Amino acid sequence: MITTAQIRAGRSLLNIKQSELAKAAGVSLATLNNIERGIGDPRASTLEALERALFQAGVETETDGSTETVRLHRLARPSAYETYHASQRILESLSRDSLLKVQHILFYTRRDHALRDAEDAVKLCLLLEGRVRTVLFDQVSFTFSNGGRAAETSGILLAAFALHGDKLSMLDRPIEDTTLAPLADAVERLKQTPWQPLQHPKALIDTFDDWDEKLERYGSRTGHPLGDLVRLVGPGQVVPALNKPA
Repeated sequence: MITTAQIRAGRSLLNIKQSELAKAAGVSLATLNNIERGIGDPRASTLEALERALFQAGVETETDGSTETVRLHRLARPSAYETYHASQRILESLSRDSLLKVQHILFYTRRDHALRDAEDAVKLCLLLEGRVRTVLFDQVSFTFSNGGRAAETSGILLAAFALHGDKLSMLDRPIEDTTLAPLADAVERLKQTPWQPLQHPKALIDTFDDWDEKLERYGSRTGHPLGDLVRLVGPGQVVPALNKPA
């Protein structure tokens, strides 16, 4: 079970306030304040909620009776291969209450080495850079290949544009499969690749699919996130993008 010292250390590593951790864990600020001050006897369920919130933010804790350790994984590559669960994790990371504290989002497309020249061989990926942690989602098959996949992908884009519209960038062409490289190498490669500001999803979708065709097919479907995305950003007027500054 997580200890008071580990909770304080975890917050310090993430550079977050008590109120931010309390909200993420679903506990009251007064409760967390008392726990960190050593007042009272907190419920096991409360400590588990705090430990889970910190773990989801990249903080790992261990206690063996004689030693307490706290580690922050500054780089992460979630092994979420199923698109629905992966999209939910991304949406949680993009939310205003996320402990990741997103500062930059890079959208890019990679060529799936396992599919080679197949029609859906190009996959959409994300690099989320937070205040103290970077998360790479490149092991999931985000595409517009059918209505369900288009909804998941559109939902991610909708959240990104609605909540972080001034923090978005993209690569203007598919790159070789980043999943073949170790995490640190893949992240460094992405950071060294010239990127462009992402001002409209059309610019991104057209690097691996046809925005206008998908808009015609799914844009008017009741409840489909692509329609909400278009209502937010418009149908597709793209301002020419600038190269990444030196």
